[in-house]
Amino acid sequence: MTPPDWHQEIHCRRLGHSVPLSYCAEESIDLPCRLICQCWEGRIPVHEWLLTRYSEAQLQTLRQPGASKLSTIVGSIGKAGER
Repeated sequence: MTPPDWHQEIHCRRLGHSVPLSYCAEESIDLPCRLICQCWEGRIPVHEWLLTRYSEAQLQTLRQPGASKLSTIVGSIGKAGER
């Protein structure tokens, strides 16, 4: 499989501006953005390409419902307080 162009951009629904594929693929440092399949489907063979970079077990985490923004913020504050 030929890797897609890392610099190809798409409008990010979460951030509200354009981002390159490289950002989407590594948004969570060790995992891609949970919306990468929805956003890039039809532009590149995204699922097949992700399988060349991540295991199926890692990609299963993308299919789980995401936490709300508020719970993410509260969790981050709690972690910062523990430090």
